[in-house]
Amino acid sequence: MEPPFPQSLTRYSLSRRSLLLTIGSAFMVGCRFPKSNKPHDETATVSTIINPQQAASSRQIASVPVSFKDISNEAGIVWRFNNGTQNSVSVREPFISQTGGGVAFWDYNNDGRLDIFAVQGGPLPHAASNAVAYSTHNVLYRNNGDGTFTDVTSEAGLLGPTGYGQGVSVADYNNDGWLDLYITAIGGNHLFRNNGDGTFTDVTHEAGVEDLFLPGIPEMRCWPTSSAWADYDNDGFLDLFVCHYCQWSPELELNDTIGEFPAPMQFPASHCRLYHNNGNGTFTDVTSSAKLEGLWGKSLSAVWIDYDSDGWPDLFVSNDTMANFLLHNNRNGTFTNVADAAGAAYNSMGHATASMGIGVADYMHEGREDLFVVNYAEELKTVLLNQGGVFQNASLSSGVSTTNIHYLGFGLECFDYDLDGWPDIIVGNGHISPMVAKASTDGETYAQSQLLLHNQGTGVFIQDDRSLGDLTSPHVTRGLAVGDFDNDGDVDVLMVSQRGSLTLFRNDGGNSNHWITFRLEGVRSNRDAIGARLTLVTKSGTQTQWVRSGSSYCSHSDMRVTFGLARETNIKHLDILWPSGEKQRFHTLTVNHFYYIREGESPTIDPRIQNLANRS
Repeated sequence: MEPPFPQSLTRYSLSRRSLLLTIGSAFMVGCRFPKSNKPHDETATVSTIINPQQAASSRQIASVPVSFKDISNEAGIVWRFNNGTQNSVSVREPFISQTGGGVAFWDYNNDGRLDIFAVQGGPLPHAASNAVAYSTHNVLYRNNGDGTFTDVTSEAGLLGPTGYGQGVSVADYNNDGWLDLYITAIGGNHLFRNNGDGTFTDVTHEAGVEDLFLPGIPEMRCWPTSSAWADYDNDGFLDLFVCHYCQWSPELELNDTIGEFPAPMQFPASHCRLYHNNGNGTFTDVTSSAKLEGLWGKSLSAVWIDYDSDGWPDLFVSNDTMANFLLHNNRNGTFTNVADAAGAAYNSMGHATASMGIGVADYMHEGREDLFVVNYAEELKTVLLNQGGVFQNASLSSGVSTTNIHYLGFGLECFDYDLDGWPDIIVGNGHISPMVAKASTDGETYAQSQLLLHNQGTGVFIQDDRSLGDLTSPHVTRGLAVGDFDNDGDVDVLMVSQRGSLTLFRNDGGNSNHWITFRLEGVRSNRDAIGARLTLVTKSGTQTQWVRSGSSYCSHSDMRVTFGLARETNIKHLDILWPSGEKQRFHTLTVNHFYYIREGESPTIDPRIQNLANRS
């Protein structure tokens, strides 16, 4: 049964004025109707669009001087994403062209260096056979260890078309010690098994994770976006959650006539899919038995978190123009959406927002996973402070909501870019329509600067323009990931733009502070140790992080865990709570080192990094 069109939705005229002319007396906030006639819940100081000169003259906010440098060209990264559109500022583009572009930082060949993968869009799914030929070339870049990368897509067996690509996630689903690759795409998703010899085999059909048609509506193809892995039943094998956006077809696209560019209110809601790992290389679609089939939304991102610290992974899902989901794990294979009761469904006035990318961090050092969500232009970014099973909306008190609201955010990650011991935020921005600057009266642009939000250690974030460096360069960002690709201790940034470049930004200066990095391997737990909780204690305080696969938007970040230590040189101890429930404590650790910890064993200097040092 198809769900009704949500009543609280609209999007996307290029200004409030034009939307009001289009739909009469409706009051627009960002890209949806509010649920009531109450005024918007928060006011924000609107910053001007960042330019490099302004950023360079800004005061230093980070604890040490940091600047992100675009090294893509010198690194040999020349691949571009294309969504199959005409690249014109005067053409109304199809709705389906707005969402694609995911990236991954991962070590596919276990050599201790982070490699890069990006998924391609290509021709529009409904394009005529004589349409302009767009590339269908996904890309795998192997890290050469000298600051350069080599395109090994063909030799790895990943060159072939995989549909109209949207996102990517990475996990060792079969516990063989090699990271596998999952691509979401309109036209069917793809699971590539890592053969351990630099090549991959497409095992989608035999694994049962194609995700081609919408559950309950077999004639409707899925529009998958982000995907995320976790062991939700704690059986030692990673399960897979796939976000579905709207129901879409060429016919529905033709009927979309609201505003200057496509609006999600014209498209029915969908529901997501959950696959249970059977432990034998196959998966079972448990969407219905998990009580998720009736949960209708327009989902763009998902992240597994144990928000109530009961040892069972729960799931937070961001929805565009609809209430977000918080799916509580009932420990019996089913989930219950508790978002409303837990304070995670709406903003502080009870209104749904147009939610995109998700970040997770314990930004107050309270030992709990807090949530960060980036929303549509002129909607305020969301901060949900975990109070131990319920969330407090801290968007205003954290200072995050007062950062530039003309930006439209997609990718979002939490990472300590200056290694001062407090997790910061990066937001990847870019509008959905090339026509926005032509029609907007609010200063909105299609390509936009990225944002760095520095954690002051007081529960407040400050917009840090000075540290952006080349991140000020305008992009139409979608996928964004973070990871230490050059193994120098500080964390770098990878992102991709609509109809634009795959871009690598090196963190210069962050490692002026001390740090420590851990790579975990599960034994009774899943091999990737996804869901493990690490608590690091120094005389300066306590930090907590988790191993995860899936956050940001349609992307995958480095699963190693890096703690910033500022000037701290002595570590009291590290506690690990493994997904299996096993607890370990370690005392003898040295700063500025990469460690490898196998479940049940003592830490060692990561042999992959040690071997690299021995070869250098």
